[in-house]
Amino acid sequence: MLFRRFVVIALSVSMASATIPAPASALSTPTEIQIGKEYDKQITDQSVIVTDPLLNQWVNEISNKLWAQTARKDIPYSIKIIDESDINAFSTLGGYIYINEGTLDFVQSDDELAGVIGHETGHIERRHAVTSNNKASILNVLFGVAAMFIPLVYRFGQLAQAGLQARISRDDENEADKYGLMLMARSGYDPDAMHTFMAHLGAVEQESHDALSKYLADHPGTPKRLANLNGDPELNPALRTDDQRVAQGIHDFDTARYNIASMKFTDILKRRPDDATARFQLGQAQLALGQVSKGEQNLAAAAEQVSPQAKALADVRIKALRDAERRLDLLHPDLSPLRDQLATAQTQQTQAATAIALRRQQGLDQLKSLRARIQEIVYGIPDFSRVQPRKDSRLDTLLHNVNLMGKSLDVATGKASETISGVGSLERNKEGGLLKENSDILVELAAPLKLDNPPPQSLSTFPSYPKMLVSVGAADADMVRGVDAARASLAMLDVGLGDLNIFVNELRHVGLDGSGDIAMADYHRIEPLVTKAVDSLNKAAVGATQASQLYNMARARQLETRIDMLGLQESPDRYATFQHALDVRFHTKGPDYDQLAREDLTPGDVAAAVIVGADTNAAPQAVLAEAKADGKTIVDLANSRGMYAQALEIFLGLVYLDYTDDPDKEARGRT
Repeated sequence: MLFRRFVVIALSVSMASATIPAPASALSTPTEIQIGKEYDKQITDQSVIVTDPLLNQWVNEISNKLWAQTARKDIPYSIKIIDESDINAFSTLGGYIYINEGTLDFVQSDDELAGVIGHETGHIERRHAVTSNNKASILNVLFGVAAMFIPLVYRFGQLAQAGLQARISRDDENEADKYGLMLMARSGYDPDAMHTFMAHLGAVEQESHDALSKYLADHPGTPKRLANLNGDPELNPALRTDDQRVAQGIHDFDTARYNIASMKFTDILKRRPDDATARFQLGQAQLALGQVSKGEQNLAAAAEQVSPQAKALADVRIKALRDAERRLDLLHPDLSPLRDQLATAQTQQTQAATAIALRRQQGLDQLKSLRARIQEIVYGIPDFSRVQPRKDSRLDTLLHNVNLMGKSLDVATGKASETISGVGSLERNKEGGLLKENSDILVELAAPLKLDNPPPQSLSTFPSYPKMLVSVGAADADMVRGVDAARASLAMLDVGLGDLNIFVNELRHVGLDGSGDIAMADYHRIEPLVTKAVDSLNKAAVGATQASQLYNMARARQLETRIDMLGLQESPDRYATFQHALDVRFHTKGPDYDQLAREDLTPGDVAAAVIVGADTNAAPQAVLAEAKADGKTIVDLANSRGMYAQALEIFLGLVYLDYTDDPDKEARGRT
């Protein structure tokens, strides 16, 4: 944060001088743990830590599996989620790992997240932060951590001074990658996921995505890391057998990574076309993806060779899918009402985009003005870097309050900016963001309505069109309200900066007494100014958080709709693959197929209800019943229950990616 220009330096110097009595090469594990513990306090004091129960459960379950395989059993590993939208993760000393929420939003699977956490665990296992040659090197590492993970300091360059930001060497990064691969393999995760994570990063890197800037600053370039990974026995095509690849593909299928499994089995069959197991598994994955003809062909070709039980299973699945298709083929729905509803939705979206465009531009102008003002104020902050505050002293209390101000300032600017920028635009040649996603959804919904004979998968989704169109409209409304809330928070921030400026001006006249503490008279003079600045900046942060909630509610609605568009309600068989995906991740299958049809539910409804139930400790059926009784959508019910909307969006995204993840397509430029 901007204020940490002096806070971080003061605290880091104090901590380091007190806890590093010997060169790094001699640093004992207990000392390393103690340093990590003290630094953890600084990081948590200066960052917003995500407390959502489901996100933390997810991260901890994966971490614990990896840590069960580590060599350093005397290290008490822990991991925290930092409320930052940037894609990044880092480790300090003594088992402390931190992962940005933006990384959780970016990974495509449990396996990819295991790769990220495994990499950071590798740094700790290999003692990369504590094997430097002297005490000064440790200080550089600590200062580097401070600069890398204090968002506004990073953005405005207050700690971007020569020698303050240490980079972990490329050799150490490569070693951490390989150690992470080993942990993944031993823990039952697919090592290929580290490769696909890099492929996803590479696609985003080509777009110069701002969210990736920290990750790229702190890690070697993606192509170099991919080249290093491809030389590892776990990933090197020349060293892995096709039997190993089949086993990994089965793992992906069993964990509901249907599209990834399909791609793996397809690749294996290019080299081993007679591999009956791979062909049978490919057929099952294709049925899950709705590729009925291809799936039937591959199952029929392989089932007899695999086993009598496999053939019986294939026969049952194929018959069930064909029966479902025949039932759908008999339908001849009148599509005119749906076409009219879609045309109305498109008109309403154009109107919403127009309303959002003006608000968005005004918000961007506000942000530009406020950032310039922040720069002005921060340059007036006195430099206390040579002062070591005693615990519970007046100076220590002041620095604590400055941390609170900095945290609120970061939240207010960060979340308001994310909302205002993230809604995007439909302006020609500038299309992007949530508005473009909504527009794409409507275009895709329109396509099958133009066909004389829509395919069975489309026929199965037509009854859900009214709900999907309402969801798209609600997402537009969330965007309008979100941008309005973000702009209101920036107006509150403007007031807060006025209070902050008064405090900073008075701070210049503060003197220190003989003990190095703030003089009592000076402290009493500035204390009310501190309280006022803390309160007003906090109000701005709360407003921006509310804006972010609306923004992520819109994203969740879009993903609900995307899940519905997969056509998983086409048959009991396909819906069963969806239930398996929910069971793997959330340990519940949700309502059965009969309830889905009987209560006019959609797969998106079910996925959201399962996630909300898991997060708020309720059965999915209870969530659905409450939503129906209150006349609310599941997303609105989640909000009224106080659920963190980004958690809902992240998990809906993971379910959707089970059926759609395609890193090769991203590598080709997302064509």
